[in-house]
This record gives sequence, structure tokens and C-alpha cells, in this order.
Amino acid sequence: MDFKLKTDDLSPGLGRDFRDDLIDNFTNTQEAINKIINWLDSDDTSDFVSKEDLESMLQKLRDKIDDDNKELKERINRILLGTDVESIEIVVAQILKQRGVID
Repeated sequence: MDFKLKTDDLSPGLGRDFRDDLIDNFTNTQEAINKIINWLDSDDTSDFVSKEDLESMLQKLRDKIDDDNKELKERINRILLGTDVESIEIVVAQILKQRGVID
């Protein structure tokens, strides 16, 4: 919803501007409420997510995080043991650049 109700900037007097601001607020509120009611009353469930679907998505996310953590821990262990080929290549390349052997 992209409307903004007038709150603390209502006109100080009970003049025409104040009345117009109140009418705008009530109109915007009514439109927003009607949109919500129409959405709730509609048969469109294209954006509906069941509790089971949500739990399934969360479990897949947890599994992905667990897998990523496992892979990261394994890589950290290889780095610490000096057996991670990718890390070794990066370090060797940096040393060779520092010594002017390669560009």
C-alpha cells in the first residue's frame, strides 16, 4: 500500500484544509480496508503458503545452511592442514608476485 495518512501535519484550524485532509485519510483508509477484504474474500490462492509448505521451505533452508557449514568446516580443516589446493595456489601466486617472478 502506497498511501500515507496525514497525522501530525493536519491543518490547525477547522477550515477547509482540515476537512479535506480528514476526508483524504478516511478515503485512503477505506480503500486499504476494501483491498484487504477483497483479497481475503477472493478464491485466488496463488500467493498462499500453507504451514506445511513453509515448514518444508524452512527445513530445506536449514539443510542448505548445515551443508554449507559442513563444507566450510572441511575447507578450514584442509587449509589448516596445508592440503587445500586452491589456497596453496593463491599463496604461491602471491609469493611469486612479491618476488617478481610473475606479473
